[in-house]
Amino acid sequence: MRRLGADLGVEAMALYHHFRSKGEVLDAVMERLLDEIEWPERGAATPAARLKKVFASYRQLAVRHPRAFILLVNRRFNTDRSFDLYERILEAMADLGLDAALSARYFRMFGYYMNGAGLAEVASRAAAPDATPVRLESFQEGARYPHVAAVARHLRVAKLGAIYDFGLEMIFREMLKSAKKPARKA
Repeated sequence: MRRLGADLGVEAMALYHHFRSKGEVLDAVMERLLDEIEWPERGAATPAARLKKVFASYRQLAVRHPRAFILLVNRRFNTDRSFDLYERILEAMADLGLDAALSARYFRMFGYYMNGAGLAEVASRAAAPDATPVRLESFQEGARYPHVAAVARHLRVAKLGAIYDFGLEMIFREMLKSAKKPARKA
C-alpha cells in the first residue's frame, strides 16, 4: 500500500479512505479488468457465440494486461461484478441445454482452459522486465531435442491464437454433444 500510495503521489493511509485493505484494492483492479470483457446481450447472438466472445475477450486481457492478468488467476471471484460474469456464462450454458451439474463441470473446465491460455500468453510474450527470450521462437537444437524441434514452429507465439481456437472448439464440440435439448437461439 505504501508503494501504491507513492506511485499515486499520496500517503498510503489516504488509500484507506477508499479501500479497507490491500485485498479490496486488488479486487478493484480485478473488477476493472472484468469491465473490459465484451459480452453480447442475450438474444443478440446464440449462446455458443456469446460464450466464445466472452472467452476470447478474457484471453485478450492477458495480452493487454499481462501483469494484472495474474490477479484473475490468483484471486477468488467474490465481487458482484465477478458474479455477474458467472451468471451470464451459466445463463448461456443453460440456454444451450446443459443441466446444473454439467454447467458446473464445463464452467470449471473453461476456467482451467482460459486461465491456462492466459498464462501461456503472459509467459510466451515475455513482457515482464526480467523475462528471458522465448527459445522456441528460433529453436536450433534439433540434434539434442528432435521432438521439440519438430513441433517448435507450431508452438511459436504467432501460433498461440490458432492453438487456443483449436482447443476451445474441442471443448465446445463436446459440450454441445452433452446438451440435453437443442440450443435455443436466445
